[in-house]
Amino acid sequence: MSSQPQQDVCCLMGAPVAGNPTQYMLEKAFDAARLDWRFLTFEVSPLELEGALRGARIFGFHGVMLAPPHRSRVQPYLEEIGEAARISGQVNCIQQVAGRLLGYNTEGRALRQLLEQAGSLKDARVTILGAGRLARAIGAELSLVGVGELVFACRESRDAGELAQTLKEQTPLTHCRVEALDPNNPYEPSAECQALINATPVGSNELGGRLPVSLESLSKSAVVADVVYNPPTTQLIRAATSRGCPTIDGLTLLIEQAALAFEIWTSASADRQAMREAVEEFLVL
Repeated sequence: MSSQPQQDVCCLMGAPVAGNPTQYMLEKAFDAARLDWRFLTFEVSPLELEGALRGARIFGFHGVMLAPPHRSRVQPYLEEIGEAARISGQVNCIQQVAGRLLGYNTEGRALRQLLEQAGSLKDARVTILGAGRLARAIGAELSLVGVGELVFACRESRDAGELAQTLKEQTPLTHCRVEALDPNNPYEPSAECQALINATPVGSNELGGRLPVSLESLSKSAVVADVVYNPPTTQLIRAATSRGCPTIDGLTLLIEQAALAFEIWTSASADRQAMREAVEEFLVL
């Protein structure tokens, strides 16, 4: 039983949130760290977001994880925001300190750190499939750490063009371009590409589908990452493994971004293995 006058609490806010493994994963992380903290999940519509955040302030919640559709809408309610989150317009993690709400994006940071384990990103050539919220978060983070070139391959060239312009204006990135992703013709990343990232939902259990991408031109030293976590071994990850490329699966990324949020809130190290086991149990993997 807690000896504190008030329970230490964090939460998830989103709509919809059914089937989201975050609560189960972070409760297990609190247990593994021997922290008497609790994690709650709230279904919050866009119209209710401001009131829900006011409640989080009043009740002294230490942190909030944001699920869609709130990540691009929360900035007006925050006192401070991290640079990558500001540039991308995507906040998925909030920390409350002395009544002030501080916003971060741990998704881009998580992938950047996982990529750095495979080698330096300085001047690296990276291709991102997609131009949605995850592509924005990842693109902003990688641009800030000095990648040499970013290529956005996607169907919506207008959104990607605006994103590329924003990154060139607000980060050190100078080389950024958009290429068309044609569902009828496999896209071939450049042979100089050092990291290929699927930032689209294509390949998930819910949507199915196959990415129109060929890895034949890709170097075997190039890292291939996929944000889809269910299933963790997607068609793209299988193809990359068959080619001999190092890979980062979506389950590892999901755990890492939540672990970073845990560490922001608690200043304690997150037990990533305990978190992985929790997600695998939750998703019955």
